[in-house]
Amino acid sequence: MKRNLLVCLALASAISTSAQLLESDNYNSYTIGNVATSTAGTVAGQGGMTVYNGAVTDFQIVNGDAAHGKYLQVTGGNDGAATSARYVFKSGLETAWAARTPGNNIVKGRAEIYTGTSTNQHASGIALFGADDGIVGVRYNSQTKLMTGLAYLDTGLNAAFYTITGISATVYPANTWVTVGYSYNKTTGEITYTIGNAAPLTLTVSGATTVADIDPEEFDVYSSPYRASATAPVNAGPTTFGIDNYSVHAGNNTTLATVENDARKSSIIAIGPNPTIDYLNILTEMKISNLEIYDMSGKKVPAQLEGNKVDVKNLNSGSYIVSFETKDGKTVEKFIKK
Repeated sequence: MKRNLLVCLALASAISTSAQLLESDNYNSYTIGNVATSTAGTVAGQGGMTVYNGAVTDFQIVNGDAAHGKYLQVTGGNDGAATSARYVFKSGLETAWAARTPGNNIVKGRAEIYTGTSTNQHASGIALFGADDGIVGVRYNSQTKLMTGLAYLDTGLNAAFYTITGISATVYPANTWVTVGYSYNKTTGEITYTIGNAAPLTLTVSGATTVADIDPEEFDVYSSPYRASATAPVNAGPTTFGIDNYSVHAGNNTTLATVENDARKSSIIAIGPNPTIDYLNILTEMKISNLEIYDMSGKKVPAQLEGNKVDVKNLNSGSYIVSFETKDGKTVEKFIKK
């Protein structure tokens, strides 16, 4: 069977009876092989999927295990450049959201993520985007083996898409299926995450707030290679990850995630904006030490933490690695300087 009983029961309990299905897929009806014939991001392939970057062979429908049947596999590039990122998306979510039942202002998503070849270096997952930027998402960091979040935050000076660490302490090895969930409340701006079997988490970030009144327009599956240490070599081979059984709903409650875990709340770190033009914010309740920034060749570049931000105005455009330490350990993330 494509979905076992436990998956069905979990999905049924997570989505309220008032929820409307906006977009979903389980890839069962597709042909094994290439998803599309073009990677220009403009030509729809199987099931209306459009792919962007890389080669057509980087986007495949493949056979999984007995519980998952067919699923979507994405192969990333071998460095941290923007051209090595991979995207899969469909059209129609914006229209479906606009036609939702009045009052269903909470968008909820679920998916099963396959961690894939996590011996290489990539951040891969799912995200909802609005007209101008991302809203919410979940991704897998193949080096730390942790799930991290994505969220649109406002610091009072600007608002942008941030990487969120500390939403889950569970380590997921290579070739593992993980069920993830998220929700965004358009009325209040509240963002929540559910990772595996952990208790749900309502996002609270020191020095920033979530933003209300954003309409979702696109659900993206993506893979973005990067190096978890600035001196690590580029990926010697392909990086793969997968997705199955995803859904995006509109509802009027927060059944996906309503419980706040104070222990995890204190470990939340938001890093962004990403991309950034002038400053990189490090938003956390914890003390930051030993902050360093490296370019993708491994060269250390000048960087000094000023309160909770780093001035990056003088950096050349491109991808960089920021590394710093807190009481919870070392955090390493990629960011892009415009």
